[in-house]
Amino acid sequence: MAQGTKEYSVPAIEKTILILNALSEAELSASDLHSQLKLPKSTTFVIMNTLEQNDLIQKTPDGKYRLGHGVLRWGISYFKAMDLVRIARPFLESLAQETPFTAHLAVPVENKPVYADKVEGKGFVRFATTIGQAQPLFQSSVGKAIAADMTEEEIVHILNQDATLSTQQIDRMLEKIRGDVLFVREHGFVIEDQEFEEGIRCIGAPIRNSSGEIIASISITSLVKDLPAIKFLTIGNLVKETAGQISRAMGYLGGK
Repeated sequence: MAQGTKEYSVPAIEKTILILNALSEAELSASDLHSQLKLPKSTTFVIMNTLEQNDLIQKTPDGKYRLGHGVLRWGISYFKAMDLVRIARPFLESLAQETPFTAHLAVPVENKPVYADKVEGKGFVRFATTIGQAQPLFQSSVGKAIAADMTEEEIVHILNQDATLSTQQIDRMLEKIRGDVLFVREHGFVIEDQEFEEGIRCIGAPIRNSSGEIIASISITSLVKDLPAIKFLTIGNLVKETAGQISRAMGYLGGK
């Protein structure tokens, strides 16, 4: 630091950062935060109330707090600055050029795929997807692709976090998810057939880094009439090959 300058800090902001960092690690109650971070109860309450009003944190059904969807705006701004988006962009453009379909790049944020880039296809149809938009992990093609390497224990844990699902619903979903995970592992791509939105089909594939970890996924999005089942294999292989090109550009040398 240059001579004559001083380090400044704002105590309230420092406390806010402590709270957000703690909630990025685990779901915690207000009393948990008060005791773990040694913050005054009144200060903790005021900060958390402000964060909640701005969707930066949200309350869970059991009274604890976790990060809210408002932090996605910051996360996506960071992801957009990463090499991944820059590297993947020309491959997405090529994929959209070779098909009449819209291409998406998604990254995992809090166990949900979030769109980090989008390239419109050549067709007249335009989809109302946006950068920063989250998709369901187990119902979207980008989500299924990201979940391809998850263990059954990890999948069950994520499903159990959804308080709206009954045990019977989780069991039914788990059976379908097993099939999707097996499919993407065997074929390198996965299909979303009107599972999230009627009349829409998507095909996705995972992107891996130099360590072989799935760090993102890509997909094409189409109307059902423009992507009949007879084209699944041809378009699926094209999506898989594009994902593989991006993975290799990210340093991946494996054969998955």
